[in-house]
Amino acid sequence: MGNIRSKDKLKKDMVNEVTKLFHTALDYAQVACPTQDVFLALRSKILRSGNDCIRNLKCNIDKYEVEFIPTMEELIQFKH
Repeated sequence: MGNIRSKDKLKKDMVNEVTKLFHTALDYAQVACPTQDVFLALRSKILRSGNDCIRNLKCNIDKYEVEFIPTMEELIQFKH
């Protein structure tokens, strides 16, 4: 049971990190693109690529044994 919860936590954390990467990349792209049409085309490609990455990572995580080991800060937050 703990192994499944650890994998679920890892997947959630991974999705959050990749999503942050999307937002940062899209912020830079919006500034760099000369027109809205170019930005929207690039945005679509970035989101498609990132979502493919998330799906592939989730499939690969299922092939591993994963155990979450909380830090002291996480243990303290959990007990409150």
